[in-house]
Amino acid sequence: MRLGIVAGVVLLGMLAGCAPKPLPPDPTAEDLLAHGAKPIPRMELLERLSDKTVYGTFSVDTNTDKAGDAWTEYFAPDGQLWYRDRRTTFRGRWYLPDGKDELCLSFREGEERCAKLYELGGTLQFISAAQGPYQGRAVSYADKTVDGDAEGFVPKKPEPHKRRQKK
Repeated sequence: MRLGIVAGVVLLGMLAGCAPKPLPPDPTAEDLLAHGAKPIPRMELLERLSDKTVYGTFSVDTNTDKAGDAWTEYFAPDGQLWYRDRRTTFRGRWYLPDGKDELCLSFREGEERCAKLYELGGTLQFISAAQGPYQGRAVSYADKTVDGDAEGFVPKKPEPHKRRQKK
């Protein structure tokens, strides 16, 4: 009996040691995979983003934003991108490069950023593919996606004027 209890305690200790460490705020792809995240393939990215408004949060401090700051993006079906955060709103382009499971955004005088997306518990994690201090780390995550242009980013086209006929 006593041997069984000791064996049980040892087994529980071994199993507890196998559990992944808590997820850091800016996890790597390896961290996410260890927690059961699934990489999102290219064609699924297209389905999940085209004509969707995505709401997210920065995971790290960047040149312009702080960890915890919110952002919103609208991914138009024609490849146009509308972006807004606490400081700015701008328009750019989004695309999925051939042969890669990545999302790329171009904006601000040709600046381009690409990321691999992973899903973990209903949250999309954006792992930076760019060279630099954030390469291979989650720079932001999105926890809400809504169909269409939910924030009204795209300007509405004016109604055509009807000419009055002369009597």
